[in-house]
Amino acid sequence: MLNITELYQYAHTVRSKFASKLSELPWEEVCKNREASFYSMKNILLHMIDNEDWMINWVIKGKQDQYVRKSWEDYTSMEQVLEHMREVERKTSEYFKTLNSEELDRKVRLKVKDGEFTLTVEECLLQSFTEQLYHIGELIALLWQINVEPPNMQWFWNNPRELKKTSLKNIKITR
Repeated sequence: MLNITELYQYAHTVRSKFASKLSELPWEEVCKNREASFYSMKNILLHMIDNEDWMINWVIKGKQDQYVRKSWEDYTSMEQVLEHMREVERKTSEYFKTLNSEELDRKVRLKVKDGEFTLTVEECLLQSFTEQLYHIGELIALLWQINVEPPNMQWFWNNPRELKKTSLKNIKITR
């Protein structure tokens, strides 16, 4: 049975591939207003990263009212975006080490502009995961519009169970 940790491993793998693809493009292309949900591919990627950060490190931890997002205009290179992504993924990995069934069942308050909801931690994690999926699809369409082939995003190409096996096979043990 799949678990939320595997879903996030998958999401991080896919998001990293898309970030890498965007890194290959001229910065002007990545920042160009494309009239998409968050206008540019850079901002869509940052939204995906910030959504994970907000949900895991602020909402779930009961500190939502203290969250302050760095302005997306302050990012002036893909390297800055990648550094932010790595830091958020590091925090997510640390948090996931503490996950257990009691934590997943714990109730939290999620406040959004148009309402408040009581969700389990598991539901919050699922919400953040699905948010990324929506925006990966958006990035795919934007890349196609500029004749750039997006990375493979399907589960079978990015299955964390298979990637773990592959990475374990590639480990060389030296004595």
